[in-house]
Amino acid sequence: MSDAALEPVFKPREVALALLLAFLVEAGLLLLWIYAGAGSTHVKAEALEAPREIPIKVSPVMDELPLLKLGGKKKAKLPDMWKKQAPVQRFEESSAPSAKASKSPEAIPSSKLAPLDASAPPPDAETAKQVDQTLLDAGPDAAPTVEGEGAADGVKEGTETDPLKARAVSAYQAKLSAWFNARFRPPQPEDKAACEAIKKLSAGAVINVTGDRAVGGYSVSASGNAEFDERVRTMLEGTKGETLPPPPPLYPDILQSTLSVRLSGQKVSCPE
Repeated sequence: MSDAALEPVFKPREVALALLLAFLVEAGLLLLWIYAGAGSTHVKAEALEAPREIPIKVSPVMDELPLLKLGGKKKAKLPDMWKKQAPVQRFEESSAPSAKASKSPEAIPSSKLAPLDASAPPPDAETAKQVDQTLLDAGPDAAPTVEGEGAADGVKEGTETDPLKARAVSAYQAKLSAWFNARFRPPQPEDKAACEAIKKLSAGAVINVTGDRAVGGYSVSASGNAEFDERVRTMLEGTKGETLPPPPPLYPDILQSTLSVRLSGQKVSCPE
């Protein structure tokens, strides 16, 4: 074997240069890594401020449903002192024998008559399409204090002249309020003092009613208790799409597009 075959492939100077270059590359990568770690900016997350309960002033809003209008034949006299109104006896709009009726055959009325033994109402008695009860202890009719169409037992803010419809509106409003309160589950604290505080809470809600008498959107006026208000929203969210109870058959148009209800914590049973 010749001497040329025994000589190394790389010269010692080339090996030393390769080792030096490898060291420089590794050292450069290490320096870049250190520089990148030292020069980077770390963003510190700021602590979020805990939500605070802010009390708000809630102004009551009159319902859009009509109230029985106050009216009469006499003008109001000043000073207009409030007096307790006696119940007003109303009669159905049906003909009845009159003590002053003529006895001639030509005077016989053609309309449907009441039973012959029925007592004729007074000439100036108030009438309605349908009467659901008879007052047995009704006193004399209260003197009217406002001139115009209306009823002596109405209120000045009223707009409805039909007394039976005004009563049907009030009864239907109470029925809808009971429908929502039956589905509401207020908080049930174990502490007696906290439970008594829950019983005094109430939150108002304005609910949109769709054309098919179903629950739509809603808005809630806060009660001041975060857990109570959250349960109100949860209940209203769960009733979306449900059909409300129907209005009375005689007045199918008394359900408005918006409905105001108040949800209360009175049904909470506190520990003894």
